[in-house]
Amino acid sequence: MLRLDVGSGDNPKPGYTGVDLYAEAPGVVKAPMNQLPYEEETVDEIFCSHALERIGKYEVIPTLAEFWRVLKWDGRLTIEVPDLEWVCRNWLKYRSADWHMDAIFGDQSTPGQYHKTGFTKQIMYQYLAAAGFVHRAVDCATIWSHEQDCLVFTLTK
Repeated sequence: MLRLDVGSGDNPKPGYTGVDLYAEAPGVVKAPMNQLPYEEETVDEIFCSHALERIGKYEVIPTLAEFWRVLKWDGRLTIEVPDLEWVCRNWLKYRSADWHMDAIFGDQSTPGQYHKTGFTKQIMYQYLAAAGFVHRAVDCATIWSHEQDCLVFTLTK
């Protein structure tokens, strides 16, 4: 069974193969999210947590299409991203250049720590449909993670 943790950094989820362009850890595949080094329909599961916001908005659909390409039929996709609406409300409440701004733009401490786009439920549904996940049931939950409201999307190819 091949399960990928895309955007894993140096610490992939246990039981998953990490894939991260900026990772330095042994065993983590160094590759961009939109060019996964796997054949079509060979991946059983993709977990992508707090990574999609780190690519430009015009890269999101090609990246999701790449997930579609490598996932097997009945393969599972889980995506966790910050809730853009929460992040904006939070910044408007505190109006500071510390963590509250980092929640919008990333902490920018290393090349992979920049946020380049944001997601709401509706935006993600549109991106998923455009990437090929048409007529797929998408479950979306709001969870508290990384000190903020986050959206978790789960679906099956």
